[in-house]
Parts: sequence; C-alpha cells; structure tokens
Amino acid sequence: MMTRTISGALFLVLILIVSSGCTQPEKTPVPVITGPEMHTTPVASILSSAEPTGIPDTTIIPVNSTANATRPTTKSVTTAPSLKQPVTGGYIRFSGPEYSVEYPASWSTNQSRLPLYEYRHDLHGCNAAPAYNLDRDIRAYSSPDGSMAFFSSLSATDRDIWPHNLNGQVAYEDIVNSVIGTRVTCANSPEGAFTIAGISQVPLDGVSFTGTRADYAKINSTGFTDGTGTIYVVTGRQHRGVFLFYRSSGNQGIQDSSGDYIFGSLRLDPGF
Repeated sequence: MMTRTISGALFLVLILIVSSGCTQPEKTPVPVITGPEMHTTPVASILSSAEPTGIPDTTIIPVNSTANATRPTTKSVTTAPSLKQPVTGGYIRFSGPEYSVEYPASWSTNQSRLPLYEYRHDLHGCNAAPAYNLDRDIRAYSSPDGSMAFFSSLSATDRDIWPHNLNGQVAYEDIVNSVIGTRVTCANSPEGAFTIAGISQVPLDGVSFTGTRADYAKINSTGFTDGTGTIYVVTGRQHRGVFLFYRSSGNQGIQDSSGDYIFGSLRLDPGF
C-alpha cells in the first residue's frame, strides 16, 4: 500500500515538472541596433581610376579635412516634396561651411585643393597660367561606374576670376574645362571641343543673389569619355563657386533626373 502511494506521488511530481517546462515563456531575441558609423559611405578617389571616366585631371593633392566638413550628417534626409528621388538607396546630405547638397548614398566622394588657373584670350589665342596666390577647393561625388559625377569648385575670393573671350563675355567653356577637362590648357586646345548652350539665370537657395546656369557638351579625342551636363557659376560676396554635373554620353534617362535632384537640393550658406 505504501509503495503505491509513493509511486503515485512520484508520478504527480513528474507531471508537474513537465508541465512547468512546457508553459515557460519563450525568450524574445534582442534586436541589433546599428549606429550611424555602420552606414557610412566609403571615401575613395574617383580621379585615379585607370579607366577613362570623363575626369582627366589626376594631379589631385589630398586634403586633410575636418570631420564636420566631410562626414555626412545622416543617411536619411528629408527632401522637399517637389523633388523626386530618382535612385534607390537614399541620399546623403553633405553639409560644409559654404554649401550643402544631397547626393546618392552609393556614390563615392573625394576632396582636393588645386591651384586656380586663369585663362586669358587675345588675338594670338589663349594662355593658361596659375592665378597668383589663389587656390580652389574641389569636392567630387561620383557614381560607382563613373558614368555620373557632381563637382563643387570654390575659391575664397572676391576677385573676378572668370575667363572672358575677345567679346568680353564669360567663357563658360574654359570654366567647364577647368573642372572636367585639362585645367593647364585653355578649353578646346590643343584638340577637342566644349560647346555651351542655354545660358540663363537661376535662383539659389539660401542667398539673395542668383547664379548663372549653362548646359555643355564635351566632345574630344583625348581619351576621356565624352559627355554632357550642366554647370552653375556663382559670384558670391566672399566666394567664387562652380557647381557642375557630368554624365557620360548615351542613355540619359535616370541621369537627367539625378542631376536635377542634386541641383535642386543645393543650398548655399548666407555668407557665401
């Protein structure tokens, strides 16, 4: 009789242990939270590629820039409702002391300081020479395949640095050439051609003055990819700036909308 009682008690305890194990709540996995440093875009030089990308100047001098000037503030940005994002993957907003702009998150960036060249036209032709005691800071934003790029070229000066042709008009082809051509020579020499069209005034976000917009085409035989694009030339109070979008020749489509989006996101500092 006692044996049956003990066996029954043991059987009851066993049932209670099994039930307790089956009803224990599952452990919820802790989500992994990634910080902003895990989403940074690698910075690489787009000017030293062995393949022609339409960016011929390889004499870039790297600049040790500050974190505030080069590190994007965030990968997710709030854009104006009128701007349609033409690419997937989102945009990064670069915010520097002179301007800010949004560019595709998949693009690489590069910063350099170069001598500013002056281009002087006369009856004998054109002469290119470094400007006295004046440099320019260039930031380049390039798509992974090199088919698109956006540049900013800024000089901290109030001097008139824009080249003029024999008619006294601004030679925009020289300005384009100084960014994506051979800066040590004038445009269209010794061979090739830059054509300019559609010159107009454009409003600039952040400042009260306007800029000058011009469309250009790059047609040459120097070994670099032909292409077209748009340039903004800005004469500010303390700076002279050039903002240029380049796309390789061929199917434009998404490339056109990318250029429009980048220019639409451009904002200048009020002290520009």
